[in-house]
Amino acid sequence: MPEEIKPREVTPLREKKIVLGLTASSAVYRSIDLARELMRLGASVRAVMTKASTRLIGPDLVYWATGWEPFIESTGRTEHIDLAKWGDAMVVAPATLNTMGKIASGVLDELLHLTAATMMGDGKRVVFVPAMNLRLYNSPQYKRVEETLRSYGAVIIRPMIEEGKAKYPPLPDLVHCVEATVNRGADLEGRRVLVTAGATVQRIDPVRVITNPSSGLMGVLVAREAACRGAVVDLVYGRMSLPPPYNVNKYYAEETSDMASIVKELTATHVYDAAVFAAAPADYKPVETSPTKIPTSKTERLTLTLVPTEKVIASVTKRPKVVVAFAAETSSGRELVERGTAKLAEYQADLMVAHNVLTRGAGFSESYLDSVLITPSGVRELGFMHKLELARYIVDFVSGNLPK
Repeated sequence: MPEEIKPREVTPLREKKIVLGLTASSAVYRSIDLARELMRLGASVRAVMTKASTRLIGPDLVYWATGWEPFIESTGRTEHIDLAKWGDAMVVAPATLNTMGKIASGVLDELLHLTAATMMGDGKRVVFVPAMNLRLYNSPQYKRVEETLRSYGAVIIRPMIEEGKAKYPPLPDLVHCVEATVNRGADLEGRRVLVTAGATVQRIDPVRVITNPSSGLMGVLVAREAACRGAVVDLVYGRMSLPPPYNVNKYYAEETSDMASIVKELTATHVYDAAVFAAAPADYKPVETSPTKIPTSKTERLTLTLVPTEKVIASVTKRPKVVVAFAAETSSGRELVERGTAKLAEYQADLMVAHNVLTRGAGFSESYLDSVLITPSGVRELGFMHKLELARYIVDFVSGNLPK
């Protein structure tokens, strides 16, 4: 019997129907978790397997994961047409070069290949998640196949390059990219976006620091959302409680000055379509930092003199086309709007996300924000909202305000 799925707090794939294609890659076992996670986001999932994939995972396991018997062979009952009519999108994960090449060339000798071609013919999104040896991934044959599939309208979610392999992506990143592709598409293709995330630290001595409770979740979700929608994303991040997405360029910054320097250099080097300043840089630093640990046995009272750190957003060399900033406040209602509006003008931003960190269950290290969106033309009160949904609002704003 299939195990009951407990939905996530946010279910953006609710009522979506996804055909999951399983091929004979050694990473195919990872797609059991993919199917389950897509279902937790609200999707219905039906699997179609190549014959060779059944030697790696059994159909019974796929049935347990999805609640549907997987489709393997064509019986003459037009299963490919029924699946194409049923599904809103198809995700082939993992996708071998053999499978991708056959679909690109029109060699439709298995039900999976036939279903993918039929869904393309029906104008539905087909997503490929390649996983293979790095030599194959870098081969001219793979490049030609990918180019052909893209020309057919297919979406390729690039693998994680590690240890000489083109690996199956980390599940949170892959699920986010599948959802973004199904619901929004690659509207940021050809764009470049700068995102900051996480907390910086200022050292008192080698073992003590000044920082804040930021987890980096908001910035990571914005960076991932933009990357999944086709943008080249440069993520400048401090300390975080979760890893940065695999599909972004990563720049680690320990102190606020480090983050400011990296942002200054990147914005001097690249012309950014957008920048989202979601990090929580430390606002103050000690005038003096001890090179050795300050002994508590000899220091009954430690007095620090603090001075402001430089503003990361002020270090931008060439202004991006769209600038989004955050304001963490301890106020609500009219006062929150007033504070956010003042910072919107100070930072010359296009969008200010002002949020109240005193709201229970929202703010730093939480999954929600209690926020208002402020632009030069008006205010939109979002209130208590999951950061995943807020990330979409922000990237939608960026996409909608970029020159075509």
